[in-house]
Amino acid sequence: MKKYQSPRWLNGRPIYFIGIIILAIFGGCAKDLTGDLNVKVFSNGGFASGARVYTQPASKEGTTDQFGSVLLSEIEPGSYEVYAELKNVGSGKEVVKVIENELAQVNIGIVPGLNINLAPQISFILPGIPAEFSPGENVTFSATVSDDKTPVTELTIEWKSDKDGVINTQKANSDGNIGFTTNTLSANVHIITLTVKDKDGYSQSYLVEVSNNAPAKVELVEAKKIDGKIVLTWTKYPGTDFLQYEVYSSDENCDFEKKKLIATFDNVNTTSTTDNAPPLSYRACYFVRVLNNAGKSRNSNTLLVDLPGGNLFNFIPHDMLVHPTKEYIYLIDLSGQKLIKYNYGNGEVEKTITVSGTPGFSGIGDTGKGLEIYVPSSEGFVYVYDAETLSLVNAITTGIYTMNALPSENGYILASMAPSPWWDSPIRTYQRSTGIQIDGDGDFERSRMRLVPGKSALIGISTSVSPVDMDYYELDEAGNFVLSVDDLYHGDHPLDPYAFRISNDGSYVITGYEGAVYLANSSMQFKGLLQRGNLNYSDFAFSDDGSIIYAATANRTSIQIGNYPSLLRSDEILLRGFPVMIERKANKIICVSKRSESDIVTGIEVIDL
Repeated sequence: MKKYQSPRWLNGRPIYFIGIIILAIFGGCAKDLTGDLNVKVFSNGGFASGARVYTQPASKEGTTDQFGSVLLSEIEPGSYEVYAELKNVGSGKEVVKVIENELAQVNIGIVPGLNINLAPQISFILPGIPAEFSPGENVTFSATVSDDKTPVTELTIEWKSDKDGVINTQKANSDGNIGFTTNTLSANVHIITLTVKDKDGYSQSYLVEVSNNAPAKVELVEAKKIDGKIVLTWTKYPGTDFLQYEVYSSDENCDFEKKKLIATFDNVNTTSTTDNAPPLSYRACYFVRVLNNAGKSRNSNTLLVDLPGGNLFNFIPHDMLVHPTKEYIYLIDLSGQKLIKYNYGNGEVEKTITVSGTPGFSGIGDTGKGLEIYVPSSEGFVYVYDAETLSLVNAITTGIYTMNALPSENGYILASMAPSPWWDSPIRTYQRSTGIQIDGDGDFERSRMRLVPGKSALIGISTSVSPVDMDYYELDEAGNFVLSVDDLYHGDHPLDPYAFRISNDGSYVITGYEGAVYLANSSMQFKGLLQRGNLNYSDFAFSDDGSIIYAATANRTSIQIGNYPSLLRSDEILLRGFPVMIERKANKIICVSKRSESDIVTGIEVIDL
């Protein structure tokens, strides 16, 4: 047995007491020594912002900043597996050793599609976003949870409001479903945090913003297509603090950031409106927003409408013809070899037929057999179809590639073709009744032709020579050529056979993206360019007297309104898409528009003048 030794004394106190104090101080510090861990996460060669980072064994966890970095502080020394999860992308893992009083560094690369799932997983269901409720209204919260090791019924569940504190801790059922309904949330904007923790101490959180001081609810009851428009009906606002209804459309994902205002109403009894210009899209989303006197707002439910702006076509039409009396247009699909009858009144395709060969620029008219459509073909025919039924009623043989066909009121058909040699009457006339050739003339093969209104005359612009050339022709009532004149400019001024129209009064021609204007007579005198700035014209239409020019713009969703003979613009009509071709019919303009400037998907717009 060790002999007891008396302590030494210092200033009247035993020395061993001081030693005990020193041991307590340093011994305590040694117990609390920790290290820090800086984690850098990368994805797709860049920083992974918003990645969740945690360790195994469980210690600290965090979320990466905009530079893909997060600092996990005061971790007990030891070896850890460090995990990073980037939602909807993937996960990654690295091993690191944390040393006391040192900063450890680790870089983690996200592997796309890899799902580690050490922490519990949350699939949030309700409430939907935006979560807007009025005071005292029932709010339902629900989610589905899972974990790789802990049974779902043993997971710790906590729903917490930043304003009201913990509002529910009910466990999940055996299927992992959690949820509850409450009407006791305070009138406020709450950040609700759902936290799920497993037995190993790993946790996962989900945050949702819930407004409980919004106006009372209105319901969008119906969004119905009627005659090419969308009729919307909703319930009347039940509260006494009504200020305004706002009616919106959005994209097929109901993205509220992409909303477009349709109408506003300050009368609480107004519960319907019509979207007269629905978007050219495969689907559109509609909703109503109500505002109250306190400056708060709330969205209704959303309703989706298929093809709100009418049928869409996966091609840019080669040509468009307009029925003179009914709400029909006819579209030529060049690559698909289709002739399509479309009802622009209700936005529906009425009939589609396949045409033989490669179709060209076509015509519609009555040559004495009723209203017919004349479709030229690469096979050496002009096919004649009944405009009502699209049944084939005749095939006029030309024997060579035929590019353009137009009917004359005098009972004959004009055809532009590609003869060999090319100067051998590239423009010819045929009797509609017998199909016999009447006459031929012309300078260049494959010209695009337009009839001059009010005259037995036509103007052609070449498609196969450079510089582009324009010619004027007159015919007698029997279809014989009596005058043929070549223009004098030969490339001095713009010409374009694909953007080429003659005014309704037959006085002038306008052509090209520059809007070049010429007299529509044998002089073909150049008169100038329609004012345009940075706009590029794609097609043209006119008032009956030719004094107004409606100029479609290829690089703006608009039809510019110009004036003749000043050639100055005075106004514009805004469209839903980028116009490709237009026709004026009475007080309407029918327009083929692309959804975007570079798109090939097109739809039909009808504009009331």
